Amino acid sequence: MAFSCRMDGPRIPCLNIALVCEQRSSYLKVGYSEEQCAALTHIGEIDAVMTTLERLGHHVTLVPGIQSLVQLLAAGKDKGWDLVFNMAQGFHGSARESQVPALLEAYRVPYTFSDAATMAICQNKPITKTILGRHMIPNAPFGVIPMLNDDVADFSERSAALPPYPLFIKPVIEGSSKGIDGFNKVKEPAELEPAVRELARKFPDQDILVERFLSGREFTVSILGTGSRSRVIGIREHIWQASPDHRNKNGYQSNGSLDFASRESKSSKRSKKLLYDDSHDMDEPHIKATCEVALRTWKVLNCRDAGRVDIRFDSDEPGSVPNVLEVGISIILIISDAMYSCLHGGVGESHFWPSSRSFPVTSDGDDEWHVLQGTFI
Repeated sequence: MAFSCRMDGPRIPCLNIALVCEQRSSYLKVGYSEEQCAALTHIGEIDAVMTTLERLGHHVTLVPGIQSLVQLLAAGKDKGWDLVFNMAQGFHGSARESQVPALLEAYRVPYTFSDAATMAICQNKPITKTILGRHMIPNAPFGVIPMLNDDVADFSERSAALPPYPLFIKPVIEGSSKGIDGFNKVKEPAELEPAVRELARKFPDQDILVERFLSGREFTVSILGTGSRSRVIGIREHIWQASPDHRNKNGYQSNGSLDFASRESKSSKRSKKLLYDDSHDMDEPHIKATCEVALRTWKVLNCRDAGRVDIRFDSDEPGSVPNVLEVGISIILIISDAMYSCLHGGVGESHFWPSSRSFPVTSDGDDEWHVLQGTFI
């Protein structure tokens, strides 16, 4: 086996790595919308991962999506691969994030991040919530409105037994805030049917998840590792910019604007740009409770290597409870220097843990993440 060598680290084996990902630009070129492509990798992310792996001394082959992967597997071209670095999100189907892992499992090719079963479970929000409920992990009370036809009576029948208002509606298998705008928060019964029908118009082939709206603080928790080796490596609180005085505000100021993330807030529009707070006292009760719930969720769902758990408290009152919003099997951990320093008192450093190998990663202060060295664990 060939080895590469770094002046500041041990010699490490050079691997033949297949980097599997869909390129967002390719889908945009054939007419898909920005929202439809929101979860797909852009060229900067792909280039950053390829460059850092190659700097490490590995040989990287780009595989642009599942169609190309199928062709290579059928032709036996995977025989020279030591590892697949899985950045694929999938594009079609209700369990699309699990398609690439399922293929790789069938061909017995090792790959990074969670397996096909976990990917499929975490993509389907009602199934995720049901499993968490069985394990006594808090998440918002919910109901599901199945796909609608144009019959008004059909809506009344299918929307029975929902949680108390205010409610929040979302498509059952989407992420990246797809379909989320001002109408998704439903404050009274008269708003429910128009909101559901608007969401059903955008996603006609999906059921609609209806949850009790949670009004407290919201966090994204970055997790590294598998099983008993899992640990929190960063926490990000979501802050909304509505005025210069946005400190300790979770959402827009109380002027009737949004108090949750939307597709628009994740765009570049400055008036509604989502801001973050990455510096936290890890002994603060809300932070400790958030980390505990996130780690329990990660282990119960059998998540691997690296990803995130989104948490929101049910209120800002004393004794409020952290509820799981979503579990993301992220392809790249986003952890700033402030996050890492808060946790470890050092410079910003985190790790990828792809199954049997560890790739330490650090930020140089901008959006590019650099693999420094790899060691077997």
